[in-house]
Amino acid sequence: MKYRVDLKSLKTEIERKGFQSVEELSERSRINKRELLLVLNGKQLPAMDIMVELASALELSPEKAKEIFFA
Repeated sequence: MKYRVDLKSLKTEIERKGFQSVEELSERSRINKRELLLVLNGKQLPAMDIMVELASALELSPEKAKEIFFA
């Protein structure tokens, strides 16, 4: 299955959950800050484990996660 990340929606969800920094999201999601920045800047597609950790940290429903990561 091919995928791409809807960065606008992902960033909206990050703001909606009240994360103030990439560092805070990195700690909460247990994703390396450098790798997280690559994803958020659209320079790298996230691996499945990163998608799962982000969805969990952002408390995304399965439907919303699918909308963001498989747009």
